[in-house]
Amino acid sequence: MSKSIFYRLPPSYVKWISSLANVDKRLLDALRLMRSKEWVYGHSSSHSHLLMSYAKDRGYPSSWGNPHVLPACGTGADMVWKALGVPGRGGVGGLPCELLHSRVTTRWGLDNSCLANVGVRFSLAFIEAMALYLPVHFLPLLFTRPSSIFQRHRSIPALLAAIRSATFLSTFLSSYFFAACLTRTLVLAKLFPWIPHDVWDGPYGSILVGSLTCGWSILIENTRRRGEMALYVLPRAVKAFLPAKWTAGNHAGARLAERIVFVLSLASLLTLAVHEPESLRGLSRWTLAFVMKGSSAEFWKKRKEQIETCPQTPISPSSNSISTQSVDRL
Repeated sequence: MSKSIFYRLPPSYVKWISSLANVDKRLLDALRLMRSKEWVYGHSSSHSHLLMSYAKDRGYPSSWGNPHVLPACGTGADMVWKALGVPGRGGVGGLPCELLHSRVTTRWGLDNSCLANVGVRFSLAFIEAMALYLPVHFLPLLFTRPSSIFQRHRSIPALLAAIRSATFLSTFLSSYFFAACLTRTLVLAKLFPWIPHDVWDGPYGSILVGSLTCGWSILIENTRRRGEMALYVLPRAVKAFLPAKWTAGNHAGARLAERIVFVLSLASLLTLAVHEPESLRGLSRWTLAFVMKGSSAEFWKKRKEQIETCPQTPISPSSNSISTQSVDRL
């Protein structure tokens, strides 16, 4: 997702994704400053201390985060990297990847490896996502059918669904960083060394490529989950492209547009509930069917028919004769 969409999501969701991504806030602030041209490679800035302090806290020389010292292009960058002591960055400029990788691979001494960064991020995100999705998929079984948790035909599909969702989320996070490294270090920046690194690190460089790449991870999820996520993300994506003055405050035009969209959406749902109820699914289908048709809705009719046609428990002849004899004795 792009930065503008990401930072317009609910704060709790942003905080959760940020904790999984494990990116320092100073690095995110620097990316915003690059977008507004307040942090430019090869020039001094009033915000130069931002990444200089970050580099120092990471155990690297503060010069690694100084925009005035860092090379803006790949041409002639090798001499600068040799003077700064940055390894494995020949032919490209910009911020060293050791800083962009944050602290994820520090304990293994693999800060300069883009592939190791992607692999470790995928593994850590997968473990955290499994801790989230296992309760999501198993708690409904425990509450509704506790005994079914030990049945293979129910527990195995739930486990596979949790693994599938965790794989989606970990791929979503790791593929973003992989695409960013391919853009700014491994491939594109080396193929076009004359292009300033302000472009590669800007909103239309590695950020855009990473956003386009990580979005394809939705194909890992099943069709139903894709539809649910699309319904969740689409309104926020539309909102991100609207002017900020429209969405913030009491803008009359925005309120009118919101009400029109709500009326049209509700009218569409009600129309489908009456004429094509099979096109709806889940809670919306049954709730709207009951609202529009009451107990005469097709779903409730079938439920009633199942109860009425349920066969009664047969009475054996022996038990019947025993009961007759007991009556005669009385």
